Amino acid sequence: MKNVRRTANYTAEELRARRAESRTDLHRLDATTDADVERLVADDEDEAAMLPDWTRARLVLPATKESPRP
Repeated sequence: MKNVRRTANYTAEELRARRAESRTDLHRLDATTDADVERLVADDEDEAAMLPDWTRARLVLPATKESPRP
C-alpha cells in the first residue's frame, strides 16, 4: 500500500489569510434572539423527544489536588 502524504506547507501570510476566513455568519448569529432559538428547538423533530430530566441531577466538583511535600 502506498503511503499517502497529506502534509501541506503554507507561508505565514497564507496562514493569516486562512485564519481570517470564517464560514460562520456572525451578522445572522448576532441577530438571532433567544426567542428565535427556543422556536427553532421547539420546531426541530429530532429535539422533540429530548426532554432532559434534571430531577436527579447533582453538582459534582473535582477533588482538589494536594501538592507533594518536599
